[in-house]
Amino acid sequence: MTRPADLKLSPSGATLRRRALDSAQALLEEGGVEGLHLREIADKAGSAVASLYYHFADKDALLTELATQGWRDLGTKIAQAMERGSSSHRVDDASSAYMKFIQRHPQLYALMQSRSVLTADVRARAAEQEAYGIFRSSLDGDERVPTAQVESVSLLLWVLGHGIAAATLAAGGQDADAASGLRDKVLSGFGFLLSSRFRD
Repeated sequence: MTRPADLKLSPSGATLRRRALDSAQALLEEGGVEGLHLREIADKAGSAVASLYYHFADKDALLTELATQGWRDLGTKIAQAMERGSSSHRVDDASSAYMKFIQRHPQLYALMQSRSVLTADVRARAAEQEAYGIFRSSLDGDERVPTAQVESVSLLLWVLGHGIAAATLAAGGQDADAASGLRDKVLSGFGFLLSSRFRD
């Protein structure tokens, strides 16, 4: 069932859409993409499956929307961490927020960076690029990184985040302490890579 792009959702419709996305994310984190089914999402959201089809063409459309919102949320968290300025360098705050997001939402992040999502929907790709742009800005003015190298260094750190997410998922049943320890080691490695001693 289609609806005009400019049609405003009713409060109840907006609520169902939000409940469906929240329910999908909760189920995703519990069992991964393979265990995610529209009937389960509808049950958890307190709705009928048919009602979901008003908001999402199919499960892939719902997952794509979930991934798009995930990228936006990640970008917001990175920006907020830089605004708080807990560290001496903005990239440390940005990287910490990035690592914490991966640690807290490993299955969601795996969905967010999946090829099927990023190549299927321009909005998802645009949201990913916007989040990356916010992360990249954390290196602007950093005396440890020559201006000409800001793009390459930020891309390196961003891609490392992808790999860290894969390692976290592969580890499976990591407890909170182990995941936190992994994040701390990665952040320490980031700092070492950016140090003048390493560059020399």
